[in-house]
Amino acid sequence: MKPVFIVGVPRSGTTLLRVVLDSHPNLAVGPECPWISGNYGQVVSFRHLYESLISHKSGPIQNFNYIDEKVVAASLGKAIGDILQVYAESNGKQRWIEKTPDNIAFIPFLKTVFPKAKYIHIIRDGRDVAVSSYQARHQWGTHINCNGKRLENTIINCLKRWNLWLSQFQQWIVEFDLDVHALKYEDFIANPRKTVEGVLSFIDEPWDDRVLNYLDFSHDLPSREMGTKDVISKEKFSSDSVGRWKIDFVLTDKLRYKFVAGKTLKQFGYI
Repeated sequence: MKPVFIVGVPRSGTTLLRVVLDSHPNLAVGPECPWISGNYGQVVSFRHLYESLISHKSGPIQNFNYIDEKVVAASLGKAIGDILQVYAESNGKQRWIEKTPDNIAFIPFLKTVFPKAKYIHIIRDGRDVAVSSYQARHQWGTHINCNGKRLENTIINCLKRWNLWLSQFQQWIVEFDLDVHALKYEDFIANPRKTVEGVLSFIDEPWDDRVLNYLDFSHDLPSREMGTKDVISKEKFSSDSVGRWKIDFVLTDKLRYKFVAGKTLKQFGYI
């Protein structure tokens, strides 16, 4: 079975999607794994290890015959897969799906270590993403990470990141010939059965009614993850946050958002 990754700009509904799929009897979709790509926090990651192994003067590529980047990448991909497969089997599941939203910014690395992976891309109105990201500043802090840069956590900067990461991902789909199933958060909330049926078909899994009753099952939901509070505190498939930007945008935000992300918002049907 091919590896599967859920990606999306943070605050796009990735946690909700992952607990829905984690309720399927065949699927283990656990907590976020910043140790894979090293996309937030100070955790040492496989991506950093890979970069060191292929470039350091004392590494295997520069010191061992017949060892190249593909050998290193395959070994690290297997190690990551082994860890997640043990997690799946320990939970009585057949296969794993990995969900770390920021992985959307590290597709070249994932493509290197998992060349045949499938991607489930959840997209949400960038204006609502920006509002939700800004509201998360009490937990995230005063800054957000964007391609190695620290930006002040403002609504406009969060919208800029949404615009950049979605545009960047669309380019990578073509460049790396990625196998991607895209869905909108708004459609997911409005018609969860149809949306999840599409996802399960994409990953060759049968329908199971348990996915719509995700609150009836236990999930590993670390408090450090922002999406955890949303999942456990709201009713199933709540639409409370859809269109929230219309209330929370101040006048200057409403005047600037088309300039910042108008093309991408239009591309995905939001304006």
